[in-house]
Amino acid sequence: MLRDASPRMVDMGGGWGLAPAGWGVGLAALGAAFGQLLGTTPLAVLGATVGAVSGAFAPTIYDAVRDRNRKQDALPATAELVSTHHGPASLLAPDRRVVSFAGREAELAALEAWCADPVGAPMRLVTGPGGVGKTRLMLELAARLGHQWGFVVVTEDQEATALAHWREVTDKPLLLVVDYAETRERLNVLVRSVVGDGGGRVRLLLLARSEGEWWDRLGSGERPVREAHARATVEQMVLSADVAAGVSDADLIDAAVGDFARVLGVEPAPSVVVDADEGRGRMLDLHAAALVGVLTAAQEAGVGAVRVDLGVVLEDLLSHEVRFWLGSAEAAGLCAGPSGLTVTALGQVVAAGTLLGAADRASGVALLGRVPGVPQSVKVAEWLGGLYPAEPGQGWLGGLRPDRLAELHVTRQLAESPELAAGCLTDLDEGQARQALTVLGRASADYEPARELLGRILPLISGVAASLEAPRETLEAISAAIPFPSLAMAEADAIIVGKILATFPAGDRSGEYARWLSLSASLTAQLGRPGEALPVEQQAVTIRRELAELYPDRYRPDLADSLSNLGITFSELGRPNEALPVTQEAVTIYRELAELYSHLYRPDLAASLSDLGIRFWELGRPDEALPAAQEAVTIRRELAGLYPDRYRPDLADSLSNLGITFSELGRPREALPVTQEATTIYRELAELHPDRYRPDLAASLSNLGVYFSQLGRPDEALPVTQEAATIYRELAGLYPDRYRPDLAGSLSNLGIRFSELGRPDEALPATQEATTIYRELAGLYPDRYRPDLAGSLSNLGIRFSELGRPDEALPATQEATTIYRELAGLYPDRYRPDLAGSLSNLGVRFSELGRPDEALPATQEAVTIRRELAGLYPDRYRADLAVSLSNLGAWLSELGRPDEALPATQEAATIYRELAGLYPDRYRADLAGSLSNLGVWLSELGRLDEALPATQEAVTIRRELAGLYPDRYRADLAGSLSNLGVWLSELGRLDEALPATQEAVTIYRELAGLYPDRYRADLAVSLSNLGNRLWELGRPDEALSAEQEAVTIRRELAELHPDLADSLSNLGSTFSELGHPDETDEAAREVSEDLGL
Repeated sequence: MLRDASPRMVDMGGGWGLAPAGWGVGLAALGAAFGQLLGTTPLAVLGATVGAVSGAFAPTIYDAVRDRNRKQDALPATAELVSTHHGPASLLAPDRRVVSFAGREAELAALEAWCADPVGAPMRLVTGPGGVGKTRLMLELAARLGHQWGFVVVTEDQEATALAHWREVTDKPLLLVVDYAETRERLNVLVRSVVGDGGGRVRLLLLARSEGEWWDRLGSGERPVREAHARATVEQMVLSADVAAGVSDADLIDAAVGDFARVLGVEPAPSVVVDADEGRGRMLDLHAAALVGVLTAAQEAGVGAVRVDLGVVLEDLLSHEVRFWLGSAEAAGLCAGPSGLTVTALGQVVAAGTLLGAADRASGVALLGRVPGVPQSVKVAEWLGGLYPAEPGQGWLGGLRPDRLAELHVTRQLAESPELAAGCLTDLDEGQARQALTVLGRASADYEPARELLGRILPLISGVAASLEAPRETLEAISAAIPFPSLAMAEADAIIVGKILATFPAGDRSGEYARWLSLSASLTAQLGRPGEALPVEQQAVTIRRELAELYPDRYRPDLADSLSNLGITFSELGRPNEALPVTQEAVTIYRELAELYSHLYRPDLAASLSDLGIRFWELGRPDEALPAAQEAVTIRRELAGLYPDRYRPDLADSLSNLGITFSELGRPREALPVTQEATTIYRELAELHPDRYRPDLAASLSNLGVYFSQLGRPDEALPVTQEAATIYRELAGLYPDRYRPDLAGSLSNLGIRFSELGRPDEALPATQEATTIYRELAGLYPDRYRPDLAGSLSNLGIRFSELGRPDEALPATQEATTIYRELAGLYPDRYRPDLAGSLSNLGVRFSELGRPDEALPATQEAVTIRRELAGLYPDRYRADLAVSLSNLGAWLSELGRPDEALPATQEAATIYRELAGLYPDRYRADLAGSLSNLGVWLSELGRLDEALPATQEAVTIRRELAGLYPDRYRADLAGSLSNLGVWLSELGRLDEALPATQEAVTIYRELAGLYPDRYRADLAVSLSNLGNRLWELGRPDEALSAEQEAVTIRRELAELHPDLADSLSNLGSTFSELGHPDETDEAAREVSEDLGL
């Protein structure tokens, strides 16, 4: 009789893809054996030239308004209703205040109190999406402050002089306002003047669509600036679309209709009915709906009610504005004759002017040369300048307003006309490039074609970066404009930063020089060159340490920042023992600073504690990582309670890291709820700010899938992993440079989830797509993505193996090993661990092909590497050594060398026993696996009396684990029970062997009912073993039923599982015992056919 119990080999699976949060300005790597390298950081943009955007603009922009546009072509010109000087859209300009201010009483009260407080913070930040009412709120604040306060809107290039000019006249309290603060390059100069002002009370109000890298950089100045920045950060005001409790969108529209009707002389005021999706509309959209309703009612005499679709209301308003252009151009004689300007040309002229602006009339004339078919005419330029004149002190030409309408129009025109796009995005001077990037950058938040346009112009700076010669101020402006992170732009930004560094005198030891050194190091690390980044960051640390000794109050925070970055760089180089002390020093500094200035430095302390937890994890010390991660959560939970808008994202980051730490401690049950809380926060944030937080939501969902998997709940792990992949696919479609790597990582995880559910045919294409993406990325950026390609190839080998295609699995694993060997030659500290993992997988692949003689040297090399690593970092690598020793024992056994297999397996069991004593939650499962293998090798050596207690201990451990985590460990328990039944049988203890085998069958039957693809093969094995046990007990009639069921299953699985002959042989033996010769002969004949005899 055949015995069907054999140990399962340990295969190094693809990385779990855990996405750590809050790694500062560096790159992060976290996960199991082949975890994905996921980066989180900030960076910048300039442009010069671009090709055309192919394809039409979003269909909704045309289809929903095309019919109405046709009808409106026959109506009176909108210009007649407004004036010959201003288009209808100008009525929406906040400074015209056509519509009475409504709502926002709580926000206004807070801002008035801020201004009135004699010890109030000097600076305040108000953020919110375009069109939500930030500018109008600012104007209303100024009106309520009255004549007792001065009010200055600081325009471009006035940052250094605005306050000084005011102080030359009076010490009266002053409110300074900067709109679109995120676009202002010299904002730091203004902030310094405000915090250092010794005159009367001054308040600086910054308006921006969102905070981001610009805000982080603003807080990197001297201590007074940092303190003002910290207060503004925690007191940040985020405007939502909801302006007042109890006031509906319909109420706001009705009020605006009355105001617009009065201004336009439309009587009676029409009734405007708005079609809208669920949720509140932005104030600009509501006012636009009211204005469109009034304009439509004026043109369509006698109409009682006007229906407006809020989803396309800006497109409707734009059609009225176009009619105004046409009316004013006809009045100026620009449309007469065969050479007159068409409506299309007029729209393109307005778009070009809005996108690029013009400093003077000559520039306005030159601008027209960018518009296809339009002459460079002074008359046309003056028409455009009269249409949209610039604000005083802001050049010669302004642009279409409000901004969201301008962004829509510019995007439409450039997306529709390749010639216009090429003309407007080629050969730009610095000012034009900056304005184009500002307009398209803002537009990209709402309009997909703008993202494509923006993406096309950004890489062009790469072509000119190396040859660019400009003063430091210009270079700094360019660097500030490049988005971070952006791999396509990182090389150019690194070159620009290098040029900035070259402008400093030799031997410079200033804080400014150290700041640019640190940024240079971060960019170099982002490019996958941490070896080059290290000495640069070390130089920054040296300078800042010297400065901190001389001026501790000013430079200790900067020193802590550089130490944190240095720790990340050491980590990227695989030198965690050097990363830890510098990270600990950063924590120490921030802790001391937080004790002195709690409101200013507790957020930095929390971030550094998160880094510290990661450093401990990398050294295999998760028990020390846990308190650091928990303290970070505690701090950020307190901050989020006080300032939810500012710190809930940081809390979610720390919760994610805490989940990872619990996971590393083998405590997935505790990892799950904190990660679920993080996911909930990110989901809420993503609903409010999708562009900002959907990537974080996707990362959190990926982690959630890992913990569901660790808890043995693969059916719950799959949908969250699928959702993560869906989000990343959408993001990668919009921003391929930024998110294709994340898409590849999520696809790798998706493959693992399908594999766990026994669906390898679905796991394979996801893994193949991940590999394809990484191969393309590695072709473009080999330093950055060859490691990820190697990890994906390892996963691909596993997927092919699961499908019974070992001949395809082998070359993928060999390629992964080749890449890791090359990388380990360049960066041994960083990549020798990965090489060892890949060699371990290679041994498995050779074994599957029946080539144990080739599996052995690969596994021996893996053991050698991991033994050396475990000698250096025992906490981190002893577990990996145990994995390779287990595999080594398996291959030696296959080669008929069980006497050599035994000591390797015994050493693995010894290591796991020690680790399980320290971290039982993490390693008891591994100990059970090694004990199970030990029982097999002892059995092969005929030492059943020693094999039995090892297997019994494995059963005991797995029974306890299955009681805690049934979904995760019942399958392992069934495997150990099967082995136990075999050893008891061979020891002649048949009555004890039967119940163990029966319990294994029961478990596998239940699992096969839930996951047939995964467990029917195991059920067949256990049924065959059950037939053996019953046959041995002299119960052949009961054995027959078990053997027949095993044959039925294996017949169905014959293509994937070549065990049918074994079951048929067992079945034939049972028929023979029962005296059924015909059935015995039939089974023997089928065995011969199956074996090809």
